[in-house]
Amino acid sequence: MKRIPLMLALIATASVLFAGWMPLATLDPRNIGWLLDGHDHGQSAIGLAAYLAGGGWPGFHIALLSAPEGTSLLLTDSIPLLGVLLGPFAALLPPGLQFVGPWMFACMVLQVLFAWALVRPHAPDAPTAWFGTVLLAALPMLFNRYPHASLCAQWLILWGLWIYVEPRRADRPLWWLAVLGVAALVHSYLLLMVASIWAAAILRRVVEGRQVRPVIEAVGIIATVTLLLAAQGVFGGGFGSTHSYGAFPMALDAWWNPANQTYSALLRTSPEDHGRGFEGLNYLGAGLLLTVAIAAATRRAGLRHLAWLLPGFAVLALVAIGPQPLFWGQAVTTLHLPLWLTDALDPVRASGRLGWPLTYTLVYAAVISVMALRRATILLAAAVALQAVDLAPMLAAIRATAARANGTTVFARTHDPRWAGLIARAKQVDFTPADAFINLAVMEEITWRAVAARRPVGFTYTARTATATKLRTAAERRAFERGVVTPGHLVIVQDGVLPATLAPRAIRIDGVTIIAP
Repeated sequence: MKRIPLMLALIATASVLFAGWMPLATLDPRNIGWLLDGHDHGQSAIGLAAYLAGGGWPGFHIALLSAPEGTSLLLTDSIPLLGVLLGPFAALLPPGLQFVGPWMFACMVLQVLFAWALVRPHAPDAPTAWFGTVLLAALPMLFNRYPHASLCAQWLILWGLWIYVEPRRADRPLWWLAVLGVAALVHSYLLLMVASIWAAAILRRVVEGRQVRPVIEAVGIIATVTLLLAAQGVFGGGFGSTHSYGAFPMALDAWWNPANQTYSALLRTSPEDHGRGFEGLNYLGAGLLLTVAIAAATRRAGLRHLAWLLPGFAVLALVAIGPQPLFWGQAVTTLHLPLWLTDALDPVRASGRLGWPLTYTLVYAAVISVMALRRATILLAAAVALQAVDLAPMLAAIRATAARANGTTVFARTHDPRWAGLIARAKQVDFTPADAFINLAVMEEITWRAVAARRPVGFTYTARTATATKLRTAAERRAFERGVVTPGHLVIVQDGVLPATLAPRAIRIDGVTIIAP
């Protein structure tokens, strides 16, 4: 196929997949209401909007959130890469835009392009390559990340695999610097996943070529990526451990058990257990399970070049499964890790995600194996059809979560017109107690209003909270309980509990208790 028609065909494929995943109305940057629903994608939109409104470029600091200390784009899951791309134009952009929907569409396009690049060299013809592309690109664990826009960038894993499978590309450090640098500007988990693929390429070069040069190149790449992370405030916040590593693992049966009752039309599933079926989801889908079974039975493709990935993937799998391996929703055994190890692994507490590179590589290996068969086109077409039937309930359930995008309502919970005036009069908006999970949807709506008015917010929902912010909000809470609030601040009393001295000043708007500035 010629390049331009091919590109249009692949973009059309990505558009169809996106439309099955999300309402097309989410692509409108002015459409914000669907994001302010108490999920992480709302905070992602808020963080980027605050960064653009507060003039954070060319750095990564968000001055308007967690004020006065501030926070960073990485900690609000606001995709620092978008900050780099949009920051120079911040003064030209009207306030109150969201880029989560366009980002998710861009991720789908890149997912399809890299999937095609991986499978096309192994396909006998374009139709076979197209079916293989759809199977590799449209994995359930991509669709499942709808609340976390940054983690929709699973094309980074495919990009890393694309570099790895061609030795001439894998030997060029600039390719790895590019993918690792971009991953560092998207999400730390994706950086670890891509790094495991890169480590395999380094290992292969060192062992097969008996060279020292790859190690020297690796030191330079690690130093560059470390500087990128440092610029985003990863090392300077004094972040404490949540002591929750192991709470969100990848189950031993994750490839065939979605652990969600509404995600498969064809296979039985165990109950979803406290988020483990979300963070740890690595479900393949019925079509891909068929593809893997055919590949295992025929073993036609040469896959020895993938063997160097196994040491790194073994480490990822061990961390992903965690100290309490699950099978069919039940713990097989429990290992009691020392506290120091649990704290050391806290940065990957949602460890089930680390199974993604294994799953993508398994699917890639299965697809190219089936492509080596005589009836590859028919087999892969049947797998795509089976996959579509099996995942239809999952896609419908996910698409329904963004149904508000088809309406015009922005503030579903804080619609009183007095909010605009209260925020405009305030020097700052504070939330007490500093707990994001009392009512995150309300917090997101009020924070969005504050950011649009360029008012700082004292507490916000972040992946990690700096020690200085924790100490300040704790001191403010103690002062509040004594009846003292900062003059000029709008205080949102999240739990509605007031000290007697502040009760006469309290107002309730849309069911929210506030102390007006």
